[in-house]
Amino acid sequence: MKMTKRPLIGILDHPRWDDRRETLRESDQMAGIRRMVEIAQSLGADAFVFGLADVDLKSRRIHGYSRDDGKWMERVFPFPDVIYDQLLSRKLERRETYRSVRHALSAEYGDLFFNDGFFDKWQIYEWLRRSPVWPHVPETIRHRSLAQGATFVARHQVTFLKPFHGSLGLGIIRFALEKDGSVSYEWKRSRQGIVRGTAASPAEAVQLFRTQLRRRPYIWQQGIDLVALDGRPVDIRILLQRDGTGAWKRTKMFARVAKAGDFTSNLATGGGAMPVDRAILGAFPDDVKRRVRASIRRTAEAVAEAVEAGAGRTFGELGVDLGVDRRGFVWVIEVNSKPRKAPASASGRDDLVELSFRRPMEYALFLARRPS
Repeated sequence: MKMTKRPLIGILDHPRWDDRRETLRESDQMAGIRRMVEIAQSLGADAFVFGLADVDLKSRRIHGYSRDDGKWMERVFPFPDVIYDQLLSRKLERRETYRSVRHALSAEYGDLFFNDGFFDKWQIYEWLRRSPVWPHVPETIRHRSLAQGATFVARHQVTFLKPFHGSLGLGIIRFALEKDGSVSYEWKRSRQGIVRGTAASPAEAVQLFRTQLRRRPYIWQQGIDLVALDGRPVDIRILLQRDGTGAWKRTKMFARVAKAGDFTSNLATGGGAMPVDRAILGAFPDDVKRRVRASIRRTAEAVAEAVEAGAGRTFGELGVDLGVDRRGFVWVIEVNSKPRKAPASASGRDDLVELSFRRPMEYALFLARRPS
C-alpha cells in the first residue's frame, strides 16, 4: 500500500449523524473515538472514523468523518495505511451485506487491520488449551446435548452456561448444585433483570433452557470459588495494549465488582470498579499478596501470547479478565478483542484513561511506518 504524506489511520465503527445533521451521534464510544482522532492529529497523522457501509471497494474510497476546528467534517478518503477495528456491534459485523467488505479489507491489510473482528468463547478456549496458560483455564466443554449438559452440571458445585458470541454478561446462566441434589439457577436475560428459579435435578434444570440451547451455540464452564467482596463476585480486568514500539504494555488493571444481586461484574450492566488491592488482595497476607500479584501479571502476559499464537495474527489490544480463588490461584475468565474504554473515570486515574486512547494511535503509527 502506498504511504500518504501524513500517515492515514482509519477507525472502523458505525458513525451516524444526529437528528439535526450537525454532528455525529454522541456516546461513550464516539467520545473515545473523537479523542483518538485528536490524538492522532497531535502525533502527526490524519485519522477518520467510518462504517462498513461507507467503503467502496471498486474506487478504493471511503466515506468518513474527521475533525476540523473542533467539529466533525464529512469527506471522502483514500484507503488508509492502517485500520483500527472499534465496531462493537456483533449484529452489524455479521450482517450479510457487510461481510464481503470486511473480508476484502482483512485480506488486503492483514495485521495492518488490527483487532479485526470478535472472538468466540470456544475459539479462545481452544487457543488457551494448547498453551502454557492451560492450568489457569476452568474446565470447559462445547454444548452438544442436554444429557451432556446435565452431566456437567452434576459434576460441579457451580456451572456457567455461556453463549459463544455473548457480551456484557448477557445470556449467561449460572447453575448451583444444592446439597439435596436440586439445582438453583440465575439467567441474565437482559440488562434490566435476572430470571431465577430452582429445578429438582441437573437434568430438569438443563431441560428448562432447551429452547435457548437450540438457538445458538453455547459452552459449559466450571464455576470457580473466587474471592468476593461483601458477597458480590469480583474479577480483574487488565487492558493490554501495544505501544509505539509494538511492545505489549499493561495500560490499566482494576477490579470489577458485581452490583448487589448480580452474578456478573460487567461495568456496562451495573458493576463497579475499584483497585485490585482493595477488592481482592486485601483477603490475603502480605506474602501471598506478592505471589498473587506476580501471578496476575504473568498470566495476563501468557494469555496475550497464547491468543496471538492461536489466531496466527497480531493484536493491538486485549481485555483479559482474570479471577482469583480463595487459595490465591489465578484463573482466566474471558478474553476480549474489543475491550470497552470509557472516555472518563469516576474512580480511576485520568492519565491512564488518556493513555488507553493514546496507545492504539501510537501503535497504528508504528504499523504505518514499519517497512513493508
